[in-house]
Amino acid sequence: SMKKNLISLAVAASVASTASIAVQAAQYVNPAKTGEVILFPFYNADNGNATNMHVVNTTGGVKALKIRFVEYKNSEEVLDFNVYLSPNDHFAFGVVKNPNGDGAAVITSDNSCTVPALGSDNGEFPGTQVEGADGSTIRTQPFVNYQYANDKDVDSSIARTLTGHVEVIEMGVVTGALAKAATHGATGVPAACASLVTAWSSGQWNKVTGDPSKDLTAPSGGIYGLASHINIAESAAFGFEPTAIDGWARKVDHTDPGSLLPSLASGKATGMVMNEVGGANQEVSFGSGQQATSGILATASLSNDVMLNPILGGQTDWVVSFPTKRFHVDLAGQEILAVIPPFVDSWVGGPKESQACEEVTIRQYDREEQFTRPSPDGFSPAPPAAAALSVCNEVAVIAMGATSDSALGVTTGKTNLTFPYSEGWMQMSFAQSATAAQGKTIDGLPAVGFAAYKVSNGAMSYGNTAEHKTANATSGI
Repeated sequence: SMKKNLISLAVAASVASTASIAVQAAQYVNPAKTGEVILFPFYNADNGNATNMHVVNTTGGVKALKIRFVEYKNSEEVLDFNVYLSPNDHFAFGVVKNPNGDGAAVITSDNSCTVPALGSDNGEFPGTQVEGADGSTIRTQPFVNYQYANDKDVDSSIARTLTGHVEVIEMGVVTGALAKAATHGATGVPAACASLVTAWSSGQWNKVTGDPSKDLTAPSGGIYGLASHINIAESAAFGFEPTAIDGWARKVDHTDPGSLLPSLASGKATGMVMNEVGGANQEVSFGSGQQATSGILATASLSNDVMLNPILGGQTDWVVSFPTKRFHVDLAGQEILAVIPPFVDSWVGGPKESQACEEVTIRQYDREEQFTRPSPDGFSPAPPAAAALSVCNEVAVIAMGATSDSALGVTTGKTNLTFPYSEGWMQMSFAQSATAAQGKTIDGLPAVGFAAYKVSNGAMSYGNTAEHKTANATSGI
């Protein structure tokens, strides 16, 4: 997992013994990489890139999941839908550039049930369904700009959807006849996906005449994810894994397709936080669900390698994502009156965009302990009137080198950062902090991500990724 939080043996035993029958007392980052919430730190459909993603149900229950795609600037939702995974099911999809537009889209030939069915009409951004050479149905559903094409946002471009991140949230375990409808038969096709659509439109889950929680039990976890970027023209691929949060859900929270809930603010207000002194974990109470999720993801710093060796054609990107940031900083869209710590700056989408920039401290080293600290203008482009190094976007893609191209092939939202050595490592530190209950202080920001390394060898390229190394810093725990 992105965090190195290792829950105590006692908590681990509790989770193992009760996961199937009750929700846990506190949410935590699960080092076993399965959970009720899966956070993919990045998707990329920019410049010929595609991101292949898998969501897998390792349990014997039928899972109701919300899959939500959010753009890179302020994590505005650009598409979501419900997916119903039968026992041991594997849902595979890609994020690509919309073949009929300038934004991104989901594409899949997977048989797992979704509501609505992918490839459906959606206003100005209709989906398509075509038959593949093998007889499968290839469904494409474009991303939309409906949530940010308004008078609160100066940038309503659909190209804003080309990069972002993905949330997968378990809403509950389906039982009864609709569980059977979602379950694959001997041919690999679910029994009756249409029954799930009807359940929402006019049946038992209809939010006006029915009960969305009928025939569902509490989320039980056991979901994992896997992803890879691929750029065929560049002969480059990069695989990575998401962060898994378990013990997150408070109850069954089964919402209709298109609902903005459940969100990352919907989880328990308690979280397991690691105290670096002694490495013990303790349950900490927070003021809200988003603060608790931010608290368990918080890190005082990110550390990782940088490789720019010109002999190897070396390139390095850092992806730094703040999956809960919008719930702390978006004063226009999240119904909060002031910025909630640990974040400091607020998001304003228009008429003059302010990007909710957060100051960071950066230390850069070569392989022999030579050290430098970039100047405030080390980032390019720099935030307006920047007096210090700052990271602004909720998904930051940082190409190392003052003018280097992105290893991941990104231009949408990319920044460059000077790095004076051909090989070495870097640490990005966060001085921000938040106070939880009983005077407990959690240092740092809730950040996840990875570094992507690319080596070019003539016509061929080689890529790999490494998750950022984190550092817990707490007091009063």
